[in-house]
Amino acid sequence: MKFSIKVASLFVLFIFIAYAHPLFGDKAERAVPPPEAVRHEQTDFDENAGYPLPVTGYESYIGQPISAYTAKHGEPVRIGKAYGDSEWWTFGTTSADYIQIGVKDDRIQSLYILGNKIEAGMYTIGMTQENVLEEGYLARNFELAAGDTTYALALSKEQKERTPLIQFENNSFVILLFDAGTKTVYGMYFLSNEALLDLGYYPVVSETAYENGQDDWERDAAADEENIQQMKSIVSILRERRGLPLLQESEALKTAAGELIPSEDDINDFTATFTLSDQRIAKKLAEVAPDTRTAYFFDDDCYSVPTFFLKQLDIEVLFADYLTQYAVAGNDHYQLVLFGE
Repeated sequence: MKFSIKVASLFVLFIFIAYAHPLFGDKAERAVPPPEAVRHEQTDFDENAGYPLPVTGYESYIGQPISAYTAKHGEPVRIGKAYGDSEWWTFGTTSADYIQIGVKDDRIQSLYILGNKIEAGMYTIGMTQENVLEEGYLARNFELAAGDTTYALALSKEQKERTPLIQFENNSFVILLFDAGTKTVYGMYFLSNEALLDLGYYPVVSETAYENGQDDWERDAAADEENIQQMKSIVSILRERRGLPLLQESEALKTAAGELIPSEDDINDFTATFTLSDQRIAKKLAEVAPDTRTAYFFDDDCYSVPTFFLKQLDIEVLFADYLTQYAVAGNDHYQLVLFGE
C-alpha cells in the first residue's frame, strides 16, 4: 500500500513538473523585445518597397501615340479642346465604357476612366480598399522626374485613404478614386509624371518647387464647351453608379446659370466673393424654382473637370435622391452646376 502511494505521488510530481516548465522555464526564450526594438523595427519598414510597379495595364498607354489606342479600341465619340495645346478624346458614354484621354502633341498624357467594364489592369472599378491592399502596400511618399529635375510628393492621410497613388516603371502613375459613400473605387486616373505634377493636387515637398505654368495656359469657348459636356457626363455616371435616376436638363436652370456666370469683362479678384456668392445663387434659384428644393456647386480653381472632381471629394448634394433636373454653365474661370427638385 505504501509502495502504491509512493508511485502515485511520484506520478503527480512528474505531471506537475511537465506542465509547470513552460511557465517557469527559460525566460530568455520568451523575452518580449523592448519598446525601443519595436519602434526601430517599425522605422526600418520601407513603405515604398516594390515601387515602382511593373507595367501590366492601361498605364502602358502613357507616352504612346493616340493612334496606339484607337488602333485597338476604335475612334472616339468626341474630341474636345483642353487647356493650352492639349485635347480630350472621349470614348464611351455610359458607366460601363466611359473613358476620356488627355492628348498633347498626339501623345497620351492621361486616361480618366469611369467605365466599370474597362479592364485596365490589376486595379479595377468597384474594388474596396482591402482589395487594393491585397495588390500591394499603399505608400505616402514618392519621387518622380520631370525634365532634368526630380520632385518629391507627400500624400496626406486623407489622400492616402481616398485618392491613393500608385507608381509604375514607365514614369506613370494611377490615382484610385474612392467613393465616400460606397467605400469603393469609382474611377481611375492614369497620368504621366508631368500631368500628375500639373494637377497640383499632391503637395510637392522637395526643395525645388514645380511650376506648372497655368498662367500661360489658354482656353477658349471650345474648351469651355468641352468642360460642360464632361461635367454632364460625369454627373450622370456618378449618379447612375449609386443607383439614382438620371437628371434632366432644365431650360429655366440653364438660363439662371447663364445669368449667374460673369462675362469675361466682369471677372476680377472679387467675382467669386460677390457675383457667385452663396446669397446671390440662392436668390436666383428661389426665383426660377420657388417652393422647391434646390442645390448647386461651383468651382473657380480647376482647369479640368477630372481635377475638379478629384479636389471636391464630398459633393453629397450630387447624390440627393430628390433631385430631378440640372443645368451646367462655365467659362475659362468658373464652372457652375444648378440642381432642382
